[in-house]
Amino acid sequence: MTQKTREETELELATQSVLADPRAREFLWWVLSQCGVYNAPHTVNGETGIHIGRRIIGVTIINQINATDPTAYAQMMIEAHNRADKREREENVRPVEE
Repeated sequence: MTQKTREETELELATQSVLADPRAREFLWWVLSQCGVYNAPHTVNGETGIHIGRRIIGVTIINQINATDPTAYAQMMIEAHNRADKREREENVRPVEE
């Protein structure tokens, strides 16, 4: 097993810090959603390279998350699902008529 460099250790500590904060995880999930990791790149006015670049950034972030804490991405996914459910329930609440 190879020893981690100081830069790798610092990045892991920074990643752990981000993953420990629920609001930071929410922001990170939003960033990943902007990357379109699971979307197929499509051609719109020659923007395929932009879509591929976003996807690469997203995959790189996910790889760092998984290397730091293999359960964190799944936790973020569950939290995002719960936030979406909560928003949907709140949007579908009808005011009580008097």
